[in-house]
Amino acid sequence: MKIIEIAEEIDKALIIGVGGSGDIVSALVVGEFFKLFDVECIYGGVIWERYIRDPKPGPRAIEEIKNCRRINKCLAWINKNSYVDNLKLIASQVAEFLNKEVVGIDLTKGVNDIKESLEEFIRTEKIDLIIGVDAGGDSLARGNEKRLRSPLADSIMLCVLAKLPSILAVVGFGSDGELERWELEKYLSEIAEKGGLLGVSQIPKEHAERMIDFIKDIPTEASRIPILAATGYFGEYTVRGWNINVSILNSLIFYLDTKAIYGLSPLPKAVENSKSIWEANEKLHKLGIKTELDFELEKCSGRDLNPGHRLERPV
Repeated sequence: MKIIEIAEEIDKALIIGVGGSGDIVSALVVGEFFKLFDVECIYGGVIWERYIRDPKPGPRAIEEIKNCRRINKCLAWINKNSYVDNLKLIASQVAEFLNKEVVGIDLTKGVNDIKESLEEFIRTEKIDLIIGVDAGGDSLARGNEKRLRSPLADSIMLCVLAKLPSILAVVGFGSDGELERWELEKYLSEIAEKGGLLGVSQIPKEHAERMIDFIKDIPTEASRIPILAATGYFGEYTVRGWNINVSILNSLIFYLDTKAIYGLSPLPKAVENSKSIWEANEKLHKLGIKTELDFELEKCSGRDLNPGHRLERPV
């Protein structure tokens, strides 16, 4: 089934950013496509602000979020006044932009708890489809890419989504700088060979222009670049220390079968049945993979870590 057929058949979708908190911004542009088919969209994303904003390593648990409405073990309604410590969440900024609550996902509690929480939510809210959204495409990684820096959140969420009625939307075509274009092209071709490419759309220029002022205050290059690309930006852009080429191709959205991605990548398989973010991190260490959690622990401790070298969770 192709993406237009899918969109025509569903009435209500949960559209969630699966990587860092900035992916929820890309969820908004995916929602614009589905609204063309009169799909009611609920937006959300994982609550993991990057270290440049939140000095505490790792994602945040629901118990740490102030001014939210808890839904179940791993989900909460986030509003424009929700925060952790003295930090306003990106999800809160999106809630303010939309003038409605969004769903925050707690990654700390493990794969099975997240799955059960999402199952309960889609049953209660009568959701037909979950659309996971990844800004940049690093969710397609296999683990041996030289620029890969943030595989942990993606691996957990892909493992969860592969067990639920879901698809994945990749926005930005390399806008996070973690996969090179030839790597993305190769992986997308392999997914297509498996029948997992469901379709492609493009961020409309008029929608991108409506979001320009909003994204100025959002610390997310991976979600900013696709919007800039849709307005006609062409040239080099520096992301996480790498120079990437930006063109109209970065405004494309690829819709993919999550089961096809799961079948091709060892990373979501590795974190299967993890009971916490820490256990999932250790499982990726066994594949020789360093994660965004390791990076944040290094920044917190001032020590360099090799894969497999564990630092205890900070108190």
